[in-house]
Amino acid sequence: MLFVALLLVAVQSAMLGVAGMIVELGQREVDRWSATRKPQGMREINRVARYFTDSLEYAPGNPWAFEALGALDLARMRLSGIPHQALAYSWAARQRFRHALRERPASPFLWANLALSKLYLDEIDAEFLAALRNADTLGPWEPRSQQTVVFVGLAAWNKLDPGDRRRVLGGLERGAVWNSGKILEIVKSFGRFDLICPMKSYHGKVDVQCRVGDHSADSGERKRQGKQ
Repeated sequence: MLFVALLLVAVQSAMLGVAGMIVELGQREVDRWSATRKPQGMREINRVARYFTDSLEYAPGNPWAFEALGALDLARMRLSGIPHQALAYSWAARQRFRHALRERPASPFLWANLALSKLYLDEIDAEFLAALRNADTLGPWEPRSQQTVVFVGLAAWNKLDPGDRRRVLGGLERGAVWNSGKILEIVKSFGRFDLICPMKSYHGKVDVQCRVGDHSADSGERKRQGKQ
């Protein structure tokens, strides 16, 4: 019986090793995309996704594979021009991030992406708010999760309570330190310069925008509602 137990452990370890190797190969492809900054089409995304789905045959609960597949689902959602298909991709992404979080509940990136997938599904509920809060708490200085928290927070601004709004404002403040370019792109997309103009951390970065027009909180809210 001891021999059988040891054999099973050895087989399991080997399968985990193979799964890890396949995930690494897929991740190298994703990293290559990031390095070239070249937009990828649906065919290329589907090709790379097969690395991660294949890895699950060896390790069905691998959180890294679920995380990568969830991110690729969101990429496919953005590319899709068919509403029901885009909705299905967002739903799949949400499920994969949930699976990954069972094994990696301390990952701010997973919480941020769960909030993002629920935003695309228009599920602004208790799980969405918990994901937003966990992402902010676990990764306050992580640029990628910080960007997602700011984006998601501004998108759902009118449904956030004062405490959650302060979290988003905190992300805006911290984003000025290492991440101001990306944060400013997000702020501009929502027309919410009224939120950062009072922040000293942005002085010298948005002076022109803050001098032009009315950037009061009421004006920013009117512009946001008009955009929606």
